[in-house]
Amino acid sequence: MNDTVNVREEENKDSLIKRMLRGLRPSTRKELADVIAEAGSRDVIDEDTEDMLKGVFDISRLRVSDIMIPRSEMVTLDSELGVKEAVEVIASSGHSRYPVSEEDRDHIIGILNAKDLLPYACALKEPLKSIADIVRPCTVVPETLRVDAMLKHFQENHLHIAVVVDEFGGVCGLITIEDILELIVGDIADEYDTEEEDAPPIVKVGENTWEMEGVTLISDFNDYFKADLPSPDVDTVAGLVIHCIGHIPAVNEEARIGRFIFKVLEASHHQVTRLSLTQVKDIKDSAS
Repeated sequence: MNDTVNVREEENKDSLIKRMLRGLRPSTRKELADVIAEAGSRDVIDEDTEDMLKGVFDISRLRVSDIMIPRSEMVTLDSELGVKEAVEVIASSGHSRYPVSEEDRDHIIGILNAKDLLPYACALKEPLKSIADIVRPCTVVPETLRVDAMLKHFQENHLHIAVVVDEFGGVCGLITIEDILELIVGDIADEYDTEEEDAPPIVKVGENTWEMEGVTLISDFNDYFKADLPSPDVDTVAGLVIHCIGHIPAVNEEARIGRFIFKVLEASHHQVTRLSLTQVKDIKDSAS
């Protein structure tokens, strides 16, 4: 009996879809999107299916710049790193592929696949002088490339990651095949993801002291403190501190910018990851 009912329900759904399509006869993407929305509202298709179909539309209209990992959040490896140092970064970040750079992030020489490092980390092969010896070729794409074209490129060339550049050739981010698939099927969790909520980017730890991640955006900082910190070709607070000091600072180095004194709490040889902040009263906002 239940089987008969289920068959009738499926037949009714099929009939409804046909009636909807006959009535609308979609000739544009918008009209087809309306059909899908109507099917969802009538429970002809479930919410997950509706979201997936909408995701298919998204990849045909969005650009790579809309979904890429921004430059400020890229985890890169310096080409001069040894195996031990590279393994430490990989262990802390949990990614499987990393852009490898020389000098700065605008000079990406290739991609390091974490699994390529395993034989050297386990002493199964002769020691490496640096990780630059085992990087793979890097694919570079313009930020204006459409996402569906990017997905096709990934599929045809068996790639998983590409470096995104702006019109001037500067690196502005990364795009992975996972970023695109998540548009269609939703978030893809892996063994490194946790259910914990992200810590707030700026946390007050004392009467006049705060701590924050280095990747905190300058715009978010300015909103939080009602400040007007400059952004000289950088997006993050860490980038601004590095710009003002003139080099990658070590732990405990300080920089005074306007009414704020920044102190480096955590840093590696190529990035500042955490900062503390003290606000000095009665001094107008200005860059030192």
